[in-house]
Amino acid sequence: MTIKRCYKVDSELFDQIMRIWAETGLASPARADDLSTVQGSIAGGGCILIALSEDRMVGTAWLTHDFRRLYIHHMGVLPEYQNRGIGRMIMAEALGMARELGYQAKLEVHKDNPKAMHLYESMGFKPLEGYYSMIKRDL
Repeated sequence: MTIKRCYKVDSELFDQIMRIWAETGLASPARADDLSTVQGSIAGGGCILIALSEDRMVGTAWLTHDFRRLYIHHMGVLPEYQNRGIGRMIMAEALGMARELGYQAKLEVHKDNPKAMHLYESMGFKPLEGYYSMIKRDL
């Protein structure tokens, strides 16, 4: 298993990423994730992490930052590759990048995803007490 940092995403690579996001429930029209958005975030200093099993992409995470925190988005592993430590490897790479940059790391996890919550908590993440996550998509 190899974890790679991708600083360039073309349409072919994006299609593979979207397949993982779709199979893991991370893609939805409401999120409006598209190639130009991903490319723009990479141009702003972000990257995409991909987990490769031989030549097959089996996991991914989208990293962005605001020069003080590294934000981990859309961390997912294909269902048939889950429970093999791949998510932990992706997260370890993301946390390594945060350390290199001198940043904190932040993520959101759906409250109905206990496996992911367990992984993140086992890696030192804690709930942000006193905060409630909000979004406005219809602008």
